[in-house]
Amino acid sequence: MNHKRLYVGDLPAEVTEEHLSELFAEIGDIEAINLVRNTKHGLHGFAFVEMAEPEAARLAAQRLNGRTLYGSRLIVYTVPPRSRPRTAPRT
Repeated sequence: MNHKRLYVGDLPAEVTEEHLSELFAEIGDIEAINLVRNTKHGLHGFAFVEMAEPEAARLAAQRLNGRTLYGSRLIVYTVPPRSRPRTAPRT
């Protein structure tokens, strides 16, 4: 599989993009981070991290899944790339 994109779940409310950048940079180069959280209720959030290389994404999932960050065990796994949105046929 050539997946470079990772799902990172169970992120504590205090985690920032900078925290994720430092954590994933230990494994390889990062192309993008998209952090999503429920700030209204202070609940755990999630992120999508895109690594520069598929091998780095595979290693990150292997090494970081289950790692504890601010008292929370991370869920990390690779996800397939987003498919292109379908467009309506022109008439």
